[in-house]
Amino acid sequence: MISVIIPTLNEGKVISRCMKSLSKQTFKDFEILVVDSGSTDGTLGIVKKYKGRVIYEPRRGVPLARNRGVRESKGDIVVHTDGDSSYSPDWLVKIAKHFEDRDVVAVGGPIAPAENKLKHRLIFKVTTDYFARFAKLFGFVVFQGSNSSFRRKAYLKSGGYNEKIRTLDDNEFPNRIKKLGKVVFDPSLVVVTSTRRFEKAGYAGETLRYWKAYFDLYLLKKGTSDEHKFYK
Repeated sequence: MISVIIPTLNEGKVISRCMKSLSKQTFKDFEILVVDSGSTDGTLGIVKKYKGRVIYEPRRGVPLARNRGVRESKGDIVVHTDGDSSYSPDWLVKIAKHFEDRDVVAVGGPIAPAENKLKHRLIFKVTTDYFARFAKLFGFVVFQGSNSSFRRKAYLKSGGYNEKIRTLDDNEFPNRIKKLGKVVFDPSLVVVTSTRRFEKAGYAGETLRYWKAYFDLYLLKKGTSDEHKFYK
């Protein structure tokens, strides 16, 4: 079984697309766990319409929600994604196929923009696909929080996401879990995600924020850069 875990906070405007595309997955042995931190905009009503399981987590923070979801999950494979994302019908099939190799502990893929503008397509392709392939040549894992999956036993053994890290928690954890087995980056395993965050903050601002977070986490060994305000 696969457990799909989605942290939410007022995702009412976008969650329908996410849940609808999950309902069309050709892989059928999976559950949906929505870890919600107090939505007041109808998010949970939409989730329940699609028979998603809702877990209330009063503490806010994406790493907290992801770890809570894993603790409540039933699947041997746990998949992390976001409420503003959508998926091809074979997304979970592809993930499950990789985990047939018992040495694999983590699988990730790139994200593509929901808004079909050349600017978005180029930036997402470079930052979430080509950069991830290049980094892997040097043993460094680049995963996206909306497109990451793990073997549950390895997840729990490694301690899960570091809840003290405010940004790049989805990068730090795969680089830690790789000590337990193989980590796969599959360029064909694409998740489509809204560009709303980048449109509001600006690509220059978001890029600078992430590079500051890399410096803070891997050079200063702190990991205290602020997470995006959408997730607070």
